[in-house]
Order: sequence, then structure tokens, then C-alpha cells
Amino acid sequence: MKPFSFLELLARLQALTRRDRRGRKQEATELQVGDLVIDLLARKAFRDGSRIDLTAKEFALLTVLARHQGQILSKTVIAEMVWDVNFDTSANVVEVAIKRLRAKIDSPFKTGLLHTVRGMGYVLEERPGP
Repeated sequence: MKPFSFLELLARLQALTRRDRRGRKQEATELQVGDLVIDLLARKAFRDGSRIDLTAKEFALLTVLARHQGQILSKTVIAEMVWDVNFDTSANVVEVAIKRLRAKIDSPFKTGLLHTVRGMGYVLEERPGP
């Protein structure tokens, strides 16, 4: 097998990249739920134009909830997706993380986006006001 020249290698890589772009849906770099905007590349979140300071786990939790916007996620599912483990159902790790996240993304604002669905889990969605 003959070695590739640099230009030939570059041309092959460009061709593969073009094929890959056509074949797959481009991954979103920004998620939005109501006035909450999550920049996945910069790893920053903003609500109503104000930046929200989040820890790495809080950002991961918010991203999971935003990617499943409108879907109720159980504590077990959240634990698997954010911490990559199965927690004992009596552990309150997810509840504590949700409480801290809610304090940052909901408490300072008029409307809440992070909701608890009793007996089922949590959902991130914009709900109409009263």
C-alpha cells in the first residue's frame, strides 16, 4: 500500500466530512426552554438575558432536562443520565441537585420552568401563567 501525500489525505478527509454532514442531522449547539437559553459549546446558561452560574453537575442536569423538554424524567433515569449510575431509590442525591438547580434557574424569576410531578419525577417546560 502506497503512503498518501498530504494533499491526497486532506482531500479524502474533506470528502468524508462532506458525506458525514449530509448523512446525519447536525447536533444542536443551543437549547431553549422559554426564556432559558443553554449554550452547549460555551457551557453557559442564561435566563431572561442574565447569566446563571452552574456547577458541572448542575449544567449536566439542566442539559438532560432541556434535551427532554416536556418529558417527565424519573429520579432513576436522571441519576443514570447525569451521574451514570443507579442510585438507591432512598438516596436523595437527585432531589438535592434539583433543589439547587431550581434555586438558580427559577427562584429569581417570575415563572418557574422546572416542575415536580408527584410520584413520577421532574419536567423542564414553560407552562402558561394563571
